Amino acid sequence: MKRLILYAGLVLTLTVRPPGAAVSAQDGTDPAGQQNEEGPTLVISYGLNAGAYFAHDGTANYYNGSGRHNLEEAINRRHNYNRIRESLNYDFELHQLPADMAYSPAIMVGIFGGLHFTDRTALYGSANFTRLSAQDQFTLELNRPSFIEGDNIKAYSVYGKEERSEIMIGLRHVYHSSQSYLHPYFELGGSMTGTRIRQNGIRIEGSTYTIRKPADRYYNVRDDGIGFGVWAGSGVRMDVGESYAFDLGVNSNYTRINLGEHNNYQLQFTLFVRLYLSHGPSRAG
Repeated sequence: MKRLILYAGLVLTLTVRPPGAAVSAQDGTDPAGQQNEEGPTLVISYGLNAGAYFAHDGTANYYNGSGRHNLEEAINRRHNYNRIRESLNYDFELHQLPADMAYSPAIMVGIFGGLHFTDRTALYGSANFTRLSAQDQFTLELNRPSFIEGDNIKAYSVYGKEERSEIMIGLRHVYHSSQSYLHPYFELGGSMTGTRIRQNGIRIEGSTYTIRKPADRYYNVRDDGIGFGVWAGSGVRMDVGESYAFDLGVNSNYTRINLGEHNNYQLQFTLFVRLYLSHGPSRAG
């Protein structure tokens, strides 16, 4: 999926024109550089995205050790059990798993491009990337002799890390105002989200242990993949001079996150700023 984003960026780089460049929908420009009057003018905009990504927590429990990649099975593997027992000084058993793991907000970065049919309406596309982490606590019960004082229940961390890549394509409509540099907009379209699991493990007394099945890595078994959805967004565009502009906005993406048995359609939110390196049509007069 990251290669797909890089390819999209390369295509954008090779196809865009300098800031403010326009092409005729029919014949483009003549050799003298004058704009052709035969058809409507199409204008290209492009730039960079950055923002905060808020993932729905519905898929976070994939990492809690209750599913196919089982935490209890992992700690009872002979080499893991012996290491953990040595660090705890006692035999032990699993006591409880977390039931409500949650993702932390993450940074999103990406690129975007637009093909403007008029000064208000455009076909927009973006390619974005983010790294997510989820963490909670599980508990072990120590098998200590009854005459030894202290709590036999110990809490430790279970965590997961993943990468998501999004490609979003849709239509955008800007409500231009000749009296202001601020222009509200609305956009909607379809999305493709690729998910890649990077880590799923536990931390006990300073040591880390993976809870993923060892054979999966050997046989390249994957629980992740691509899901499709729809998205909508709104915000405000701010013009800065003739060639630059900013967007401040929010997107909601109702998409399937392909992550093991946790693969339902859910809403993901992004708060973002866009920097236009070429912002398309000038303000309406």
